[in-house]
Amino acid sequence: MAHVHEETNGLINRLLCLNPTENADEIQEVLKGLRLLLTQSAESQETLARNEGFTKFLNAVAFNPQMRTEQRIIHNLSLQVLANSVVNNEVTQSITWTQHGTKISEQAYASPLGSSNNVLLMIMYNIYLNGRGLISDLVALQTCLRLWHNINEAQCPYNFEYLHFFLEHFIGKNGRGCVACYQKLETEDRVSFLDYVAHYLRENSPNGEVTLFLLQHFAKEFRLKSDCLLRETLKLKHELHPREVHTLLQIIASASGSEKYANVYSTDHSLFINVSSLLRCVVAAGKEPDGGGLDKPMTKLEEVALTSGIDASYEKKVSYELKTLLVRCTANLLYDNKENKGYCLDTQLLPALLECTVMDARNPLMREWSILAIRNACINCPEAQQVIAGLTMQGSAPNDILTELNLDMGALRISDNRQ
Repeated sequence: MAHVHEETNGLINRLLCLNPTENADEIQEVLKGLRLLLTQSAESQETLARNEGFTKFLNAVAFNPQMRTEQRIIHNLSLQVLANSVVNNEVTQSITWTQHGTKISEQAYASPLGSSNNVLLMIMYNIYLNGRGLISDLVALQTCLRLWHNINEAQCPYNFEYLHFFLEHFIGKNGRGCVACYQKLETEDRVSFLDYVAHYLRENSPNGEVTLFLLQHFAKEFRLKSDCLLRETLKLKHELHPREVHTLLQIIASASGSEKYANVYSTDHSLFINVSSLLRCVVAAGKEPDGGGLDKPMTKLEEVALTSGIDASYEKKVSYELKTLLVRCTANLLYDNKENKGYCLDTQLLPALLECTVMDARNPLMREWSILAIRNACINCPEAQQVIAGLTMQGSAPNDILTELNLDMGALRISDNRQ
């Protein structure tokens, strides 16, 4: 043991005598030696963790934002040494988190993004899995979500594997802890969390299923907050951010249409009533002269052309895909569900669904989803079929795109309605 202690301290002392600018190659050699040595014994890990000189080195190199860009290799190697020092060692984990925990969690999501973020998360993950509560669920989740937000903002292609290990643990194994943390998160972090879950469902990840408790909580949150989508965003309380509700709707739409999760919401009839009521309100608002406070539908080719005067960022607004998502949820929740079909008839939802059988650039695939919703409502439901059969043909519904293309004349010709 004395031999290990002396060898570790010898490398550290050698390291402390070198200048990162003038002796970069030699520092890299020493760090690689330390990295290997730490894999061989717990005594070596503990010697390094207790060395005050190495603690100062970490502050000057590993946790120095300037070194992250100017001496990237040395910076990454120093973090790798720190990571090896905490593997399967409760003593060094406690020392390391006590001394450096705040810096580790803050720099794990700091820019510029790259391998150093992943190593810092690896350190956190090893300490977190120990189960001794050194890192709380809230701190771990917040760190991961802020990194996820920054990845999306920067459109960073790097694969942060420990980010996924962490978040998959939360959504797949720690549903109750995840819900408890969700209530304490800031709005931006909640949106980032929901965005990750939506991404996880969209990609149909093979790394485990989202817990039932968490999915049920999403439905509860949606029911509580969904009416904020019909208010003016600027007048909302911060806790009822429309983007949060929109992303909750994405999750419910994905889960309710998945074979894995279809049964989660099949008996939640209050969710169907909430979604269908919101859809009717959105459809009714769209008929108002001012659009009921919602963005006007885009039904003309000239509105989606590159020369259009409409702000090209409309796809980033909360209103984008809103009706599509509502119709999609409705279609999924009506499928093979006798009770929801009954509520569909009681609330006179079919006319609203028929209103959605149009093309709208703000709501891609809305027409297709509404046709599926009507089909699901009518299958094995004579009452719904009767409603459709009782409709009277009053001519073709007005459609600006079909008019511009002259498709009602049986040919594809572009006409200019402005002439």
